[in-house]
Amino acid sequence: MNENINELKRRVKLKLPYLTRSQKTIANYIVENPQKFALSSVRELEKELKISKSTIVRLAQALGYNGFYGLKSEFLKGLQNNFGPIPRYKKFLSMPHQQMDFVRLIAEETFRNINSTLQLIDKTQYKKAVNLLKNANHVYTIGLGISSCLAEMATYLLTRISIKSNFMGHGALKFTEQIINISKNDVILAFSFPPYSKETIEAARYAQERSIKVISITDKTTSKIVEYSDVFLQASVESLTISNSVISVLLLLYAIIAQLGNELKNKTLKTIEAIEHVRKEHS
Repeated sequence: MNENINELKRRVKLKLPYLTRSQKTIANYIVENPQKFALSSVRELEKELKISKSTIVRLAQALGYNGFYGLKSEFLKGLQNNFGPIPRYKKFLSMPHQQMDFVRLIAEETFRNINSTLQLIDKTQYKKAVNLLKNANHVYTIGLGISSCLAEMATYLLTRISIKSNFMGHGALKFTEQIINISKNDVILAFSFPPYSKETIEAARYAQERSIKVISITDKTTSKIVEYSDVFLQASVESLTISNSVISVLLLLYAIIAQLGNELKNKTLKTIEAIEHVRKEHS
């Protein structure tokens, strides 16, 4: 089991002598069933343990959290960090749990990711990323797996605000082979999330060797691609589903697009007019 989960269990055990009998019942349940607890609602716990919601909340507060959702969030993070997206999802599906409100579960997870990302944003790095994209001769976007979808969307959005951009597909030519024809005035925008693709990281490394600027969007400062990036931005992508959550990445991407569109207002308006003309003439 993940060290984060073990540490959380250890902290709960240390508090046991200071808890009431009802609180000890909940605490023991958490220690013995951390994964099940992480996926349970307070109502489900009330029903299963026959203990009131207020007692559950007070236990969370006794453990140093604001309330039930704060405690539950810590165990969710421990569960999420234990596996890559696919093994994690397999583990989730194999676990016995009661009927769940998936809309609420995913919504809560999304809010946590957004709030975490807002705290992770380095304004200096963000500003550098905006300036590199604004002044680039051409922007090439790369990524594999779900990151390829993000890269393709980035190209779609950049093109519509007057920035020349191409999505670098991974097909007959490897990323490194395509980089051969990229100039020093161009920029690579790379998306890299677990499981980190070696091809994307190798492309960033090769681009750095050729003095081509690299902007990476990833989830951790310790991600290998950061080593080969001129600028990097962090986004929280924790998820209990089969892939990483992309909501926070889209938050960053749309913020960058909105800012660039505003700073390149005249060029963007001309591009929009051209798009409207093409649609009108050829629809």
